[in-house]
Amino acid sequence: IVVERLTKNVNEDHLYEIFGQYGEIDDLDLPVNRQSGLNRGTAYILYFNEADAQSAITHMHEAQLDGSIIHVSI
Repeated sequence: IVVERLTKNVNEDHLYEIFGQYGEIDDLDLPVNRQSGLNRGTAYILYFNEADAQSAITHMHEAQLDGSIIHVSI
């Protein structure tokens, strides 16, 4: 899944904690800006189970995370 509109405060640990509630995460990528060291606002999360990914989208799309409304999709 793709998680967009993340604030710069969000890190991988936050995402594992929040999105791990919906199923086992196989891989998580949170690209960072080389100059600032902060995330670029988008994360990519791969679940072992497709149903878990769908559950995460259902529950987290347009949810608030660190004060920002996030966008979650396939």
